[in-house]
Amino acid sequence: MKKRKLKIFVLAMALCISGALSGCAVRTAAAQEPDRTSADISGSAAEAVESDEVILAEEQARAEEIRRAEIAEQYSVYEPYGMTYDEEKDRFFYQGQMVRCFKDQVSAEHTNAFFFDEGTVDVEPVRDTKGALIGLEQSSDADFRARTEKQAEIEAEFDAAGIAGESGSFELGDPDWRDDSLDAYTAFGVSYDKASENWIYDGRVIHILYDADHNTYCNNGVNNGIDLKVIRDKNGNVERLVEAEAQELEQYVK
Repeated sequence: MKKRKLKIFVLAMALCISGALSGCAVRTAAAQEPDRTSADISGSAAEAVESDEVILAEEQARAEEIRRAEIAEQYSVYEPYGMTYDEEKDRFFYQGQMVRCFKDQVSAEHTNAFFFDEGTVDVEPVRDTKGALIGLEQSSDADFRARTEKQAEIEAEFDAAGIAGESGSFELGDPDWRDDSLDAYTAFGVSYDKASENWIYDGRVIHILYDADHNTYCNNGVNNGIDLKVIRDKNGNVERLVEAEAQELEQYVK
């Protein structure tokens, strides 16, 4: 989704430049042909705008076509196990039912995941002890209900923040998501509270954690949180966490 939006944004910028150049061309032509009427010039400008709009629509349609083709290829590995992607509908189906939630940790760097709120079943991958995909299975009713409740919480948070969610978004659609940005420090007293979705240290929510050249974390939604600085030994290993003043660390998160 991000790639698609970026492509469209770049295209729009290109068309803006094209439109500006077209306007320059009209003004130049008007200077060279003083006997042209304002109606002639306005007509030329309108035609240029209409032409740009047609080009933009065509490019957007092409970008969408490419996106769906890429998704079809990416998720084709699941077809032998019963989950297919309908390019026309831009939705996934499993045993005749539309899939709502799917998440497969393909590798440490890559995850296949989506959430379409109008789906009627959740599907999970089945992998053997070596990590090879060997099948798919429908989630239990209990898991389906749990994800429904979690998604409702996410949507309520979006509404409260004034953010309009996008139905079927691949980026926002994983109700099982959790922040893993401070996992490296759990051995030193940092923990993740799933209920509040906050990182905790010594019973307090972490506001800033600064680890020079390694990690800079900031939770701007925290009031009276704790601010931490990571101390490493001469070999670069984490030695301990120390409390610091917010003013000292805020320079690293601006």
